[in-house]
Amino acid sequence: MKKLVHSDIVLGKPIEFSIYNEDGSLLFRRGSVIHMPDQVSRLLIRGAQYDEIETDPTVYTTSNPRPPPVLEDPPPFEHMGGLLLNLKHVLATTLKSPEQIDVTARIKKIAESVQKVCHKSVDCALAAPSVETQISYIVVHQMMGAVLTELIGQGKGLDAGQRLSLMCAALTRDLGQIKLQPELDKHPGYLPHDLLAQMRQHPQHSVELLEKAGVTDPLWLSAVRNHHEYLDGTGYPERLKGDEIPLGAKILCISDRYSAMIKIRPYRAEAYFPQNALKEIYLKKDTEIDEEIARILISKVGLLSPGTVVKLKSGEVAVVRSPTVKSDAAIVYSIYGKAGMILSPPTRRDTSQPGNEIVGLAPLSHYQNAAVSIRQVWAE
Repeated sequence: MKKLVHSDIVLGKPIEFSIYNEDGSLLFRRGSVIHMPDQVSRLLIRGAQYDEIETDPTVYTTSNPRPPPVLEDPPPFEHMGGLLLNLKHVLATTLKSPEQIDVTARIKKIAESVQKVCHKSVDCALAAPSVETQISYIVVHQMMGAVLTELIGQGKGLDAGQRLSLMCAALTRDLGQIKLQPELDKHPGYLPHDLLAQMRQHPQHSVELLEKAGVTDPLWLSAVRNHHEYLDGTGYPERLKGDEIPLGAKILCISDRYSAMIKIRPYRAEAYFPQNALKEIYLKKDTEIDEEIARILISKVGLLSPGTVVKLKSGEVAVVRSPTVKSDAAIVYSIYGKAGMILSPPTRRDTSQPGNEIVGLAPLSHYQNAAVSIRQVWAE
């Protein structure tokens, strides 16, 4: 096996070899296409390698040509990383020069890919935006909202087409707030009156930007317009109540709230622990949010959701891999050993066994030095 170097990858073209992690696990199959420079950087950080035999040009001749590459999606967790970068580009282009791209097609393609990742690995779909720290908050916030919208939509029995429209809405719901976000991030408490007024117009502003970019899907636009309406009529921009609020908007409302709470903000040093965020959301049932949707959210993400950092009785620090409700049934991987050293690769622990019991939660932000090890938890 040979260590991967930057020049081995040509962006946008099928790779001529399979790429493996240091432990030999497959990351990308031969023929996969890598589009984003950040994906290459992550592979290099992880010490990725490939089999030199696959690149031997003498294996194929004119009479025995190389077969066309089989294009396959990258592993789910890596796929989500690429989709985050893609979304960042599409949102920026939509704001600056929407005429340069087909916004409807590009957002739908991202939504379809997220649906595919959710089908393959809910763990990875939830974990990737949860542990992402390099891409701006508002982009990651849209992606997490899309994942949650897909999972809640499944729980509500919506068909794939309806879920796709709502995921597109989730991916673009704050388009009208992106330029305002830096100013919002300066205020940890109540917003100044003029800034609050601008913020409350972002759902309608988002719709206007989407319509200007050619989006015509009524379910998509309706969900964006009304995703800050609350059951008791205290929401905005139209103060709709109860059944006046479309189902899609109710789903986006709760996915938006949860994803905002569990991410670090410039004015908030620590994010909410998932179980605390869920508790606070559930307290708003039947006043601001729909109780059934809240219950579905809890059932999908678990009280210990993927990416939650936990402390074990042994003194190790671990990361939760899969959604779970009971701490003694959690699938966790230790990223720090008893002596405080980073474990790479991370080591699976059985929390039902003596010494491995979960005794507390810890902020993800305190363990960024172990970012590579954390990502390995979902390597496939």
